[in-house]
Amino acid sequence: MSLRNAITAAKAIESLENYAVSDVIDDTLTGMETDDSKRFRVHSDQEFWTLMLNGSGNWGARFAMNNVVLSEHIARVPGLYFHTDPADHQSIDNSLIEYVSGKWIHYTPQGKSRKVLSGVGTLKLPPTTNGWRVASVSFGSNASLGIPVLISEEAWNWHKCKEGTMISRLEASWVEMEASWVEMDTSWAARFPSIRGIPKGYLKVDSPTRLKVEEEIYPTLYHPFSIMEYEDTGGLFYDFVYVTVDSTDPNSRDDIRAFLGEYLYNNGRYGHYLIDPFINDPLLNSGDALYTSPEELRRINAASESHLFLLKERIKRRVFNDFTLEMIKGFIDNYLDVEDLKVCSSEIIINPNIWFQGRRLVDESANFLQECMERNKVDELVDNLIKYGLNRH
Repeated sequence: MSLRNAITAAKAIESLENYAVSDVIDDTLTGMETDDSKRFRVHSDQEFWTLMLNGSGNWGARFAMNNVVLSEHIARVPGLYFHTDPADHQSIDNSLIEYVSGKWIHYTPQGKSRKVLSGVGTLKLPPTTNGWRVASVSFGSNASLGIPVLISEEAWNWHKCKEGTMISRLEASWVEMEASWVEMDTSWAARFPSIRGIPKGYLKVDSPTRLKVEEEIYPTLYHPFSIMEYEDTGGLFYDFVYVTVDSTDPNSRDDIRAFLGEYLYNNGRYGHYLIDPFINDPLLNSGDALYTSPEELRRINAASESHLFLLKERIKRRVFNDFTLEMIKGFIDNYLDVEDLKVCSSEIIINPNIWFQGRRLVDESANFLQECMERNKVDELVDNLIKYGLNRH
């Protein structure tokens, strides 16, 4: 078990929390009032996300853009691709390629996870109870890099929107996406430091007049993903899996299902998937995925605990064991100092005064890790240590 496995497991927990509330959208919310002093015309996905990530695009700001392509798929964490270290987007080393088929490059689970953690990976969400559609638009026809939009049923049907619709003009306000599942006492976006700076919102299209569309349908790229639990050399691992799909492929669902089904057993992995990438419209074969909808993860079992809680605890028990904690401690002792440790503690909402005793780093790191374990925050700690270079070791 390596530090890489601990990082991936922490990200898997983050993704499960996100998945569990991904279908909970209060479409009656309008966010903040439209801010007429904040108007932007953007010309690329990167320009939009740069504005969002540096704080220029406040809630209520109005955006205009031309010639963007609509996808019914939305990124696992919209904006993540532009939030991560650019080095994560570079070509994956050939050692992480299992083999090349006539249609796809087959990466190892580690290679797949690296791509997903850098921003690749999409989900397809169902309409809300009031018919609103959660989708994305992209200048580059790539849903993983796209901008989330919430489109009213009236606007969607008026323009006959579908995968690949070319929107020649879009004007909308940026509003906050709020999840209302009361059992999530701390939102996933606030809990994990590496995605804390990414605003969780969408462009709200509440009228057909906000859009002008063209008749021609354009190809899009989207990347259905899941989390695979599998065996390898006697150990149990968690890694992300995704597949790149061209929307013009008429057999895409069958092709995705075949690829993901085959991938489970390559090299004797004997795996299964934790979630289905097509929410409430299951793509995977029966038995290949533990959960096919967020509602299933939220469901309370006989012991009054959610399935999400039980699944997260299972991952933690299997990954964040004594051996992994020793490796984390070794990283801290070799690459951080006491002041770094205090900052790290504050970033995962643990007051350093609780554990700090004015002793050597090797002693303080032990105190800090003990506090993280008692507060059930080891996954948050691992996520935060990425900024200190944990993912490079």
